[in-house]
Amino acid sequence: MHERPLYLTEADVARLADICDAISSLEEAFAAWRDPGTVNLPRQRAPLPGGFFNLMGSVYGRKGVYGLKAYAGGPSGALFNVSLYDVSTRRLLAVFEANLLSQLRTGAASGLATKLLANPDARTLGCIGSGKQARAQVLAVCAVRPIELIRIYSRSPENREAFARAMAEETGVKTVVVDSAEACVRDMDVLVLITKATEPVIRSEWVREGAHINGAGANAANRREIDAATVLRARLLVTDDKEQARIEAAEFRDLVAAGRLSWDAVHELGDLVTGAAPGRRAPGDLTLFKSLGVSLEDIAFAELIYRRAVERGVGQAM
Repeated sequence: MHERPLYLTEADVARLADICDAISSLEEAFAAWRDPGTVNLPRQRAPLPGGFFNLMGSVYGRKGVYGLKAYAGGPSGALFNVSLYDVSTRRLLAVFEANLLSQLRTGAASGLATKLLANPDARTLGCIGSGKQARAQVLAVCAVRPIELIRIYSRSPENREAFARAMAEETGVKTVVVDSAEACVRDMDVLVLITKATEPVIRSEWVREGAHINGAGANAANRREIDAATVLRARLLVTDDKEQARIEAAEFRDLVAAGRLSWDAVHELGDLVTGAAPGRRAPGDLTLFKSLGVSLEDIAFAELIYRRAVERGVGQAM
């Protein structure tokens, strides 16, 4: 433990960890999901002019830390901060500028789900969305599967062209731009949806048998990326936290309210990591991960970054 709390900037986070580190830290954390010392508090939102104040917290007993993430969205985007504390002393360990941390851990959740659920020989990826969160999503899938082709679609031709060029350069994978969501989805092995859509951006008839879907953009009850037919067709439905899904996962909530889906059919990512819930049973199964983003992911990744910061002498003492 460092004698004084550390302040870690976005640049510090970038120096200390990458997407593979984030995936490893999340896999280890979700292995502790059912531990008595693991507590995850669903996101709380308070309205602000032009946005919301969001607060999330968790306790990660295996690592002896707890903490919170706070952020506020507004017209110019969101600013994220994470505070990490020591369980035994209750001392503040570090404060993080956490935009990159959040992006990497969100991508890592999709990467972990893809590792657990996608067919082992999945080689193609369709990504709908080209915003700030999209990069980590693509990197995470490429880290866990031998991707040979990436298709990119978003509403802005300029944004999708720029994003495709950046991903081709960073991944070394053939990356092409398409001009519709349908063209992005058809015949793809893995799909990433990372949008702020309020209506579904994919339809079941576009999705091939055996595909794996990461629905990672819609984390509020008024947002939807996946149509009902796709949810009902999926042989395996997974989310990071069912308690939070009951609040935020509109695609599941709507179907449960209509009597067409039971929460018993939805599994948690931690139970897949430990083997308490079954994974993919057959190559032709459609699998779906509804990613909401939970505090345990932030705190687990922050703990790894903090340890490295102490070991390498990175960060400013507060």
